[in-house]
Amino acid sequence: MKKIKNDSQPYVLYIFAIIILPFVAFFVGFCFYLSLLAFDGFNFGSIYVILLSIIFFYLIIRAIKNGILYFIPREECYIEDNNLIYKKILFSKFILRTIKISLLDIQDIIDKGYKIPRVSSGYSNPLSYITNFFQPYERILVELKSGKNYKIFVDADPYAYTQFSPSHDDNKFIKNYNDLKEMVINEQNKILFNQKIENLMEKYNSPLDERYNYILNKIVDEERLFIAKKDNNYIINGSYDAIEYLEIFKNIYFEEAELDTFYSYVLSKKENQDKKVLVGYNGTDGKEVTMLKLKKDINEIRDSRSTFKN
Repeated sequence: MKKIKNDSQPYVLYIFAIIILPFVAFFVGFCFYLSLLAFDGFNFGSIYVILLSIIFFYLIIRAIKNGILYFIPREECYIEDNNLIYKKILFSKFILRTIKISLLDIQDIIDKGYKIPRVSSGYSNPLSYITNFFQPYERILVELKSGKNYKIFVDADPYAYTQFSPSHDDNKFIKNYNDLKEMVINEQNKILFNQKIENLMEKYNSPLDERYNYILNKIVDEERLFIAKKDNNYIINGSYDAIEYLEIFKNIYFEEAELDTFYSYVLSKKENQDKKVLVGYNGTDGKEVTMLKLKKDINEIRDSRSTFKN
């Protein structure tokens, strides 16, 4: 099973940051505790220290939470039973999120593009390594035909745009995105193709009269038909897809003809009126009619459509 993974992020660095943050939280909490011990009444200095400690403690806890929920987990997508499956997995064991989307419900998969951090990640600004955890940026948008959207694949490198890395290397993320979109499109095409084959098989296994009407309507729709000869019988077909893809026609050679040309030079010739053809042949049987009958039925379909348009 092919899996597309979001492996473009520096997970080791994220884990290192998450390990450090609890110690920072402990230090802030300890400072808060000392400020409470030294609290000797309401004054600007003591209130300022207490509020600052609370704010810093909240921000650190929030950064730890986002780091665990968004940055450390591995993200992967794969196809299963005609569905796109997305999973976010923490430490290769705990599944934090699962999305199951029918492939045929997917309208598009969009790369929203790299988002430059609001805070510069210079080493002189250590707060930048924490603020990157505040707003996880899920960069890939899966659009559904219903209008619903899913955001997946976090893209945030807190160590980009430093003095050692002045530019962001986006190639790996873009490759993952391209692989994901290609996988979805290929599987969608396979499903649609298989559905087409199933529909064709259903048409060619239908009762003779129903099959006959289907072929005649295809001939009028496409304004062309296909002629073959098998066991001294002429076979008339109207579906190019059936001839191209169905196994029953694999060893039968069909010649294509324009309907008007065939009508003028074959159907309208008096000497051909009593010749018999098989229409809707499916490898076992077909409806046997004369050229005259075929001509009348084609005219009937054309006339009914002309009347409807008028």
